Amino acid sequence: MKLSGKLAIVTGGSRGIGRGIALDLSASGADVIITYNENSQMAEDVINEIKSKGQKGYAYRLNVRDGNGIKAFAEEVKKTFRNIDILVNNAGINKPNDFDQIPIEHWHEIMETNLTSVFMMSQQFLPMIVEGGSVINIASVSGQYGGPRTTHYCVSKAGIIALTQNAAIFFAKKGIRVNAVSPGLIETEMSAAANQLGIDDKILLKRRGSVQEVAKVVSFLASDDASYITAQVINVNGGLYF
Repeated sequence: MKLSGKLAIVTGGSRGIGRGIALDLSASGADVIITYNENSQMAEDVINEIKSKGQKGYAYRLNVRDGNGIKAFAEEVKKTFRNIDILVNNAGINKPNDFDQIPIEHWHEIMETNLTSVFMMSQQFLPMIVEGGSVINIASVSGQYGGPRTTHYCVSKAGIIALTQNAAIFFAKKGIRVNAVSPGLIETEMSAAANQLGIDDKILLKRRGSVQEVAKVVSFLASDDASYITAQVINVNGGLYF
């Protein structure tokens, strides 16, 4: 398997796209550490599924808005494993609201969860990522062309794209690739309300994507098959944006 012997971290790996990524990385041979914020049972279910495939799985409770918590997590990983090969910054939230109705508290919460956490995780784990390793940040089509009632979410995801390209320049000095995957409308709880906005009608392939279709791209970018790909944004959107 193409990721045999590698260790991956997936933030927000207990549900949705993060869960799919964790499971696909393990199916490709990687051992996986997932972080979760609240639901320990969902995290345990993912770990049990990883272990059922013959790989090692670990769950760590982490609020990605907490810089000290991220630092403690990084120290624990270094103490236990020394190095990692793959970092997937996936954790994210959305709280749709009209532009003039977004509370400043929601703005800060989404920026800290979706964007600042990617910076903090990347900064803390850089010393542990091996040469030839891979960082994959989960952006969104919303960060490329905007979307109704999600100004704060759109800005946070656009920021991930800029952060990815800038981090790729710095990380290249250590031989580490940094890319972003930008999903379109994917069948998850977070996208459930999008149908009311008429977005489905704009998808060229006339269907929503699956979590697995996003996860497969992440696993590819994590592998040596993508050894000459860095600083890129890979769209997985069925033709919703191009």
